Amino acid sequence: MKIYTVNPDTNYRFIFPEESVYAAQNWKFVGEPLVKILPKQFKAHYKLNSKKPIPDIALLGMRAFAFREEVATELSEILEEAGEVLPFWIDDELWYFLNILDISEDSLVEDKCEYEVDDEESRFGLIKWYFDTSKIKSKSLFKIPNDNFTFTYCIDRRGSDEEVMSNFFCAVAAHGYTGLEFEEVFSDE
Repeated sequence: MKIYTVNPDTNYRFIFPEESVYAAQNWKFVGEPLVKILPKQFKAHYKLNSKKPIPDIALLGMRAFAFREEVATELSEILEEAGEVLPFWIDDELWYFLNILDISEDSLVEDKCEYEVDDEESRFGLIKWYFDTSKIKSKSLFKIPNDNFTFTYCIDRRGSDEEVMSNFFCAVAAHGYTGLEFEEVFSDE
């Protein structure tokens, strides 16, 4: 098994929700449902004055990912398994964003990881990951509290047809969707 961080491809535009939503104290992605907290429908916009192309999957605000309607439909099983898939609008175009609810609490083996800052008072800035894969319950996408829910993690398992079919990494690559980059942070192979 390999584990990747899912990152925005900076060669494509980012998306920002309307100011009232983005500035709200509830605009945080820490493994808690947002369906009853955020407005049922809100508007967003592409990064202003950008000549970069519009991606299939875009960064929405801080560390949330948004999917064009047809992409979200194609990946619906994978996305819904990971969390909430919530709608928003850019002009008359429907998009969906993913709020990951699949949190892997105890999967990071702290004493085998490295941090930018690691002293007696604080530990942050994960730079080397080590996972206990037996504690990861997700089929594809998850978050961890150890990095303050900053990264979206993607599991790449290919031991069976079911693992390949429920694999976000494989689905994005197979369809050639734009807007994401994957960085391998752990492998037990």
